[in-house]
Parts: sequence; structure tokens; C-alpha cells
Amino acid sequence: MSHKLVSVIIPNFNSIQFIEETLNSVFNQTYKHIEIIVVDDGSDDGSYDYISNLNKDNVRLFKNPTKGACAARNYGISKATGFYIQFLDSDDLIDLDKIEKQVKDLNASKNKVAVCSTKHFQKTSSEGVITDIEFMFSTDQPEEFLLNLYGANGLNHNMVAQHAWLVPKEVIDKAGKWDENLIKDQDGEYFCRVITASDGIIFQKDVLCYYRKHRKAGNISSGKSEHHLLSQFNALNSKSKQFKSVNTPSYRTAMALQYKIIAVDAYPTYMEIYTKAMEKVDEFGGSTYEPLLGGNIIEMIKSIFGWRNAKAFSVFVHKYFMK
Repeated sequence: MSHKLVSVIIPNFNSIQFIEETLNSVFNQTYKHIEIIVVDDGSDDGSYDYISNLNKDNVRLFKNPTKGACAARNYGISKATGFYIQFLDSDDLIDLDKIEKQVKDLNASKNKVAVCSTKHFQKTSSEGVITDIEFMFSTDQPEEFLLNLYGANGLNHNMVAQHAWLVPKEVIDKAGKWDENLIKDQDGEYFCRVITASDGIIFQKDVLCYYRKHRKAGNISSGKSEHHLLSQFNALNSKSKQFKSVNTPSYRTAMALQYKIIAVDAYPTYMEIYTKAMEKVDEFGGSTYEPLLGGNIIEMIKSIFGWRNAKAFSVFVHKYFMK
């Protein structure tokens, strides 16, 4: 195997509870030609001191405070010297042979990116679920992969965690920087650009990455505030523009579905976002997607009066009776 250096880029902000386990999943990789670039974003919980005292030759620790995770990743890219880039958040994990197997896959190709499935967990990586199997495949048509992921059938869609990928630095440079103005779906928007800048995808079925789902309110992945929804809308606008040569039924169906999901989340609290999203749904030909809104009562209301009335009722109940 060609021993090409892999740069693992880890943004860190107050991760003392998880950072040891995360770093150990990199230290113990079967592939040893790795540099670890940790970019601290102003931690005050002791995690910066913990990392600085590790005494590991392949760990490079930088400060880029109070600028956010996207800025930290961009700073990490600017410091990276590896042929391949592995992004990893400070509370997530990767299989110990992930990098080795994905490097082997990529060394046999050119200008492609490698991906694996993701297990979502809360406490231990041995628990949790994998939901993306039907969306994972190797292809020389990156747009096909993305549209299938976004919901080309108008019903089913999924996500790929950022640390599922291993990407040649050459493709990273072609895709451009992380958008530091986005606060939600920034990874989806970024990897849409990365994938469409590549010549294909290699699915490595024998390894996993592990995405830690936090129960506490306010985490970015589940955020549905006005700022979160605006970020998601802007990210989707960017995604839709990456398919410059594509105007297929699959593209229109997938985009309409994604915009409708935003519209549903915005209704009825953020009507401006809802209206803009529904205009996009119509622009892409409409969507028959019907959201799952709640329990039996809400679903019964939806079946009789439509999803908008059911969603409005659900919001009313939660606002005034479930504080």
C-alpha cells in the first residue's frame, strides 16, 4: 500500500467529556501515516489543556477561537499536509480500520471519494442504528448518489455524516471552503460541493463511522429555530445549483421534497420561510410528500384536514398546554 499521509481535522469546543474517546479512535487506527490537526474554538472546559499535554508527535494543536466549527475546519485545511482529508468532530468516532480500507480504495482510483455507513448512537458505539444502507453504493455518477440521498423517489431521504468520507486534498481544493455563514446543514452543503467536484464514489461496506446524537435541546442537527431553518434553506439553494447539467425528473423530485421538508418545519411559525420554500417546491414541479407529524390524534387530523391544519393544531397544543 502506498503510504500517503492522511490529515484528520478535528474542531474542538468544550469536548472534555468525549475528546479522549474520539482521539483514541484515531490514535489506534491500523493505518499509521496520519497527522491529527485539532483546531480549538475557545474551549474553557480543560479540553485544550488535555490535548496540549498528550505528548503525541502526530498531533498539531491550533487556536482559532470563537469563529465556529466551519471556520475551524477551514483553518485545519489550511494547515493540512496530507494527501487525503478526514474530517471528524470531537464527539464522534470511526472504526479502527476505516482509514486503512478507504485509503486502499482511493489509491486504486483517481479523483474519487470514499464513503462508509454511519451508526447513530447516544451512549456507546456498540449500540445505535444504521439507517443509510439503501443509500450507499459505489458509482461513477456522483450526482446520481446525491439525488438518491436527497429523495429522488419523492419519499425516502437520508444523510451522510461528514466523517463517513475520506477525500483527496485535490478534490477538497476544487470544492472550496466550508461556508462559515451556515449554522445548519453546513456539512450537507459542503459535501454536495465535494462530491460533485469528484469523479465518483467508492462505498466501503466493511467499516463504519459513529455519530453521537445528543439528547439536550438546542443541538444544531435538530434545530428548528428561524436561524436554523434559514441556514437550511440557503444550504439547499446552494445544493440545487451544484447540478448544473442535470434537469431530470429525479433532480426535480428530490429538490421539491427537500424544500417541502423545510416548509413543513417552518409552518406556521415562520411563514416567510414557509412561503419561500413552497415557491421552490412549485418551481421544481410540486411534491406529494406527506410529513409524519405526531401521534394518532395529529395523524387523524392530518388525514381529514390536511397537514397544515394538523401542524398548526400541534404547534398550538405544544405552545399552550405542554410548557
